[in-house]
Order: sequence, then C-alpha cells, then structure tokens
Amino acid sequence: MIWHEIKQIVGIFTLSTVKFGFGGVPWAVFAHYPFFKGVTITTAGGVTGSILFANISEWVLDGWGKFREKYWPRKRALTPKSFEGNKFFHKVRNKWGLAGIAIFTPIILSIPIGTMLAVRFYPDKQKVISYMLISIAAWDIVLYFLYNHFYNVLYHYFHHAA
Repeated sequence: MIWHEIKQIVGIFTLSTVKFGFGGVPWAVFAHYPFFKGVTITTAGGVTGSILFANISEWVLDGWGKFREKYWPRKRALTPKSFEGNKFFHKVRNKWGLAGIAIFTPIILSIPIGTMLAVRFYPDKQKVISYMLISIAAWDIVLYFLYNHFYNVLYHYFHHAA
C-alpha cells in the first residue's frame, strides 16, 4: 500500500465521521474503491463519529450553554414555546422517535449534530449508538450504489459528449 492510498483512506474515514452522506461516501466512490472496501471505510468512520460524539455530547452541550449564558444572556425565562426552533426535527422526533433521528442523521443532519441531539433527548447512549450504526450501515449501502450509478452515468455522458 502506498502513502497516497493510506492518506486517502484516512481522509475518507475522517470525513465520514462528520459529513457522511455528502462527504465520505462520494469520495469513496469517486476514488474507485470497490464496494466492500468503500463501505467498510465509510461505515467505520460514521460509526466512530457516532460513538465519539455520543460520548462527548454532554461536555459540548454544557460548554455551549455556559458560552451562550456568558455572551448572550437570556432576558426571559425558558418556556416550551422557546424550543420550537426546528420544526422538522421536532416532527421527526415526535412521529418516529429515536429511529427517525437515526434515519435522517447520515443524509440530512451531520453525524455530530444528529448524535448529539439524539443523546440529548434519549439518554441511553448504547441505544443511540445502536440505532445510528444500523442507519449508517443501511444508508452507506444505498448511497454507495446511488453515487456509483450516477457517477458512471455522468462519466459516460460527459466522456462521449466531448
């Protein structure tokens, strides 16, 4: 294995820990990795990111709360109405629960944001990580085939058009 390929694998793995659906998986497809190798690297990266952010989420959210209070203090008391910010997230959470959050995390949310939100509302970290693992693995297979198919279609279209 040459250094270029090692750097590429580390890059794909690292990108998959934070931006899975629009970062790690497309890079693995565009690097022409075979199915098993690409899916293994990106799934390992996504699951590693999920485990990492599930374990540091309390520390990050507490630090963010202290930072906000110091620089942007609240002028009024918190009410349930003040948490209506992201209607999409609340619809998903209320309708599908943890499974819904896990389903949308790899493609719409990023791994860190989705995992931290899931841990905040569902404190059982092992359950959150399990749901994320299943979702990441399933989306990885689907996205690999979609990106691979469209890459081949676009490559042949532009290659023959030129």
